[in-house]
Amino acid sequence: MRRRYWLPAVLAGLAIVTAWWQSRGPVPTVLRFTLGQTFDEVVRSSSYPAMDHANRPADDPDKDLQFGAIWVTEPAVIIRFTDPKHGFTLPPTKFAALSFSKNKASSLATSPMLEALPFDEAVAILENLQNQFKAGGWEPWEKNDSVWFDLSPTGRKRLHARMFEPGYAQETTLRIPKLYGMTFRLKCNEGCGTGEPPYLFLIDIGLSDDVFGWMPGHPTQSQAVAVNSGVK
Repeated sequence: MRRRYWLPAVLAGLAIVTAWWQSRGPVPTVLRFTLGQTFDEVVRSSSYPAMDHANRPADDPDKDLQFGAIWVTEPAVIIRFTDPKHGFTLPPTKFAALSFSKNKASSLATSPMLEALPFDEAVAILENLQNQFKAGGWEPWEKNDSVWFDLSPTGRKRLHARMFEPGYAQETTLRIPKLYGMTFRLKCNEGCGTGEPPYLFLIDIGLSDDVFGWMPGHPTQSQAVAVNSGVK
């Protein structure tokens, strides 16, 4: 290619790359944790600037103020649950609350999406997450009749219809028995109750210890049950 043609082509390509770079959303940072980690351990392992978005718990066991949280309120943050066997990585989000009890990570509440989406797009994310959970050994809690989301063509039709019925949501309870518990929910965020489009959907995840495997009277049972009731 002659130089007089080569240089304009390069400049045009550079302009396209520059426009693409400037039009991108924020580059995601990563909030890495596993339940039981201390606040400082989570901060050190994360690229998300957690110290700037947190109520830091006291690390002195003799103090009462051992409760705290790391908040996500702006895009875009990837949340990575780092258990080596049962871990998973969530899509970028702009909402999450990682809570600490006795200075240790105790629960997560998040909608792992940047915005509410049309049904097919939301279900594509739901399917990706469900595949991760299955691969990580999570299982539905049979005692409350939980099952995996049926994402076959027929199942998707039933799920779509469920979004327009009172409750406007469907959820399943997942467990790693005697370790972790999770509420995994798809809900209609806009339009389904009124019958006025656009119809937009969100996924909710609530993660804590496996409260269902505890013996009655566990000292933190009531707190974790509240987490597993789902994201509000």
